Amino acid sequence: MALALDYLETGDRGLLQAIAATRAARHLATHAARVSLAGENPSPRDLVERILTAPAIAAVRPADIRARLRLIENDEEARRRCWAEAAAGLPRGALSGVTLFLTVGYDIGVAVGGNASLNLAHPRFAATSAELWFYAVHELHHAGFQKFHDLPRLADIRTTHQLAELIRYLTTMEGMAVYAAKHWREEADALAVDPDYVALLDPVRMAGYEAEFFAAYGALAEAPPRPLAPADWDILERMSTGDRLWYRVGARMAERIDRERGRDVLQALVVRGPADFFDLYADLAGEKTPAGAETK
Repeated sequence: MALALDYLETGDRGLLQAIAATRAARHLATHAARVSLAGENPSPRDLVERILTAPAIAAVRPADIRARLRLIENDEEARRRCWAEAAAGLPRGALSGVTLFLTVGYDIGVAVGGNASLNLAHPRFAATSAELWFYAVHELHHAGFQKFHDLPRLADIRTTHQLAELIRYLTTMEGMAVYAAKHWREEADALAVDPDYVALLDPVRMAGYEAEFFAAYGALAEAPPRPLAPADWDILERMSTGDRLWYRVGARMAERIDRERGRDVLQALVVRGPADFFDLYADLAGEKTPAGAETK
């Protein structure tokens, strides 16, 4: 982080190689390779240069990033709570050995290989510094989840059933992480700040999202497998942007499992994996109330 800030303040390109040699840069390069549909495998040096020389970086104010960095360094109580809130939804010890890297310019935060990162230059953190803590919980939960289930390599996905498995994985991982930060957000009266939590508070809206999600997912998972066509990848846009179906529906699933089966079951599902997460939710969705109506 210090080297990246020095680069932003001086523009000294000689710093790029030193930045590329950091563990944080290797972490980001590993993530970039996993999520590349084309199978790109950028070197840390190439990725660092791409990030820090991008036009959007020109709008970043190093003083703002330094202020966020000081907040994270100085608020020991909030730092401890980040780890505690993430750990609460994970099996015991899942966060052992995890590092949270503080970075500039790559996504809002990512996790891969049992570590996580948070992009202090992301515009979401300009409105309220509290978002730093909530997104730290989110990414740390990912890191713990990935101790048991590696982030898939998108370039290896070749069939519709593999794409369905990817959606199941990301719905489980992202949904659990959204839910992991919900308690602290509620306590801080910060649900309305993030559109995902606004959606989760609206049961009618969420019922529609859930129906849309399972229709799209089922069309892939239940039909005979076939090789992927380029248009099949469009489903990821529906899931990850706009209505953000796998974040919101996944969180709704995690919340219901926690409420009706208990935290120990939710933690166990981190180990058992996405297939069991979906199967248990299907069981809950199929259960009847005493009056005979389906529970929702």
